[in-house]
Amino acid sequence: MAGIMITGHGHFPSGVLSAVELVAGTSGEIVAVDFEAGQTAGELRAAMTAALESLDEDQVLILADLAGGTPFNTAAVLKQEVKGKEIRLLAGASMPMVVEAVFSRAAVGLDELTAMAAQAAAEGLIDADRLESGGEEPQFEDGL
Repeated sequence: MAGIMITGHGHFPSGVLSAVELVAGTSGEIVAVDFEAGQTAGELRAAMTAALESLDEDQVLILADLAGGTPFNTAAVLKQEVKGKEIRLLAGASMPMVVEAVFSRAAVGLDELTAMAAQAAAEGLIDADRLESGGEEPQFEDGL
C-alpha cells in the first residue's frame, strides 16, 4: 500500500486532508505538508523530507496543488533525490483525487494508483449548468 503526501500553498494540504478524513475516515500513512506564508523553500524541503521519512511505505504518491509552484518543484527534486522510496508526483490536487487515492491505494500498485488519482481529478470537474440543463446526469444519489 502506498503512502500519500499532500502538499501545497497555505493550509490547502491540511485542509484537504481534514476534509478527506470526514469522507473516508482517518487513515494511516497520509501526511499533509503546508507551505505557509513566510516559510522558505529550504524550510519546506526539510518539512517534506521529514514527512517522507515518517511514511513507512516504500511507495509514495505526492499530490501537489499547483504545477510549477514551490511545493511541486520541491517535491520534484525530492522525487529524484530520495533513496529507498519509489515516488510519483501529481499536480492539481483536489478532493476527488485524494479520496480516490485513499480508497484505492490498498488494492493497486503505485503506477495504477497514480493513473486512477489523475482520472478522478479530471472526472471530478463537473459543470453544474450542464447537470441542470439535462446535458449530464449526476453520478451520485445521497452524496458523501
